[in-house]
Amino acid sequence: MELSIIDSLKAGGKKLTKARKAILAVLEKNALPITVAEVHAGLVKARTNVDLVTVYRNLAMLQELGLVNAVGFHEGQMRYEVVHGRAHHHHIQCRGCGKIIDLMLCPLKKLTKLIEEQTRFSVDGHALEFFGWCPQCR
Repeated sequence: MELSIIDSLKAGGKKLTKARKAILAVLEKNALPITVAEVHAGLVKARTNVDLVTVYRNLAMLQELGLVNAVGFHEGQMRYEVVHGRAHHHHIQCRGCGKIIDLMLCPLKKLTKLIEEQTRFSVDGHALEFFGWCPQCR
């Protein structure tokens, strides 16, 4: 059974502060991963007074607790999305316009099992992102 966000925070010794609640709300409104600057802009738009340093700190903590996923698209910055209530998935990003699409599949289950058997590691996560050209940019 999946823990609620509040239960996950409590288990990590954290509280659901106004800033965390606002950050999670901005992330939940966006279907695709967004940058720290986009999170902050969403907070400003919602008239929530949270500075950029607090956004960075809270995103790092939420990621550490497994509530937020950081996605790297080789843009020089990370993008963030809420994990809670969403199925495990990957992304594809257009090299031209930067458009991102969720890929609601994971072809790595068999590979993960093979890696665990060969290395005797216990794999607890992976990152797989695809890049290409969308129909408009081709």
